Amino acid sequence: MTAALGRWLLRIEAALLYVSVLATFAMMCLTSADAFSRYLFNKPILGALELTEKYLMVAAIFLGLSYAFRGGLFIRVTLLVDRLSGTARLVADYVAHLITLAFCGFMVFATGQQALRGWSDDTELSTLPILVGPAYSFVLVGFLALTVVLLIDLARVRRGQSMLLSSQEAPSAT
Repeated sequence: MTAALGRWLLRIEAALLYVSVLATFAMMCLTSADAFSRYLFNKPILGALELTEKYLMVAAIFLGLSYAFRGGLFIRVTLLVDRLSGTARLVADYVAHLITLAFCGFMVFATGQQALRGWSDDTELSTLPILVGPAYSFVLVGFLALTVVLLIDLARVRRGQSMLLSSQEAPSAT
């Protein structure tokens, strides 16, 4: 992978991360304002719960997937693999990486279909006239970014430097 492509991917990942952080902040503000309004004025904010669960939580979780992966934040169970050496360890690493890649590919396919259905439907939130289709796209974009990072990382397995298989510091956005 060229340095320019790597910087470009890091910038996209950083943008997704910032949207994820912004969604988390908006979720915190909306939930606090809803609780304040509910208890002080006995008037909850219309659609606050639906916006939180259908849009903000989805964006907060799925748009940060590739960043979490690159930061070594995925759960690893290495009890057996740590005891392997040489070729057996390399084979186990490739199998783990390919299974993860296959799962992400399936999720891209499945969430892509769901996003297409969501965009073509006129399904709206029950309390507000906001389409739910764009929310499905957050999941697709998150898994697509993770799949790209996994594909790039596949070449690092042979050298024992895969981000899937070792703990690393979170990538810097600069």
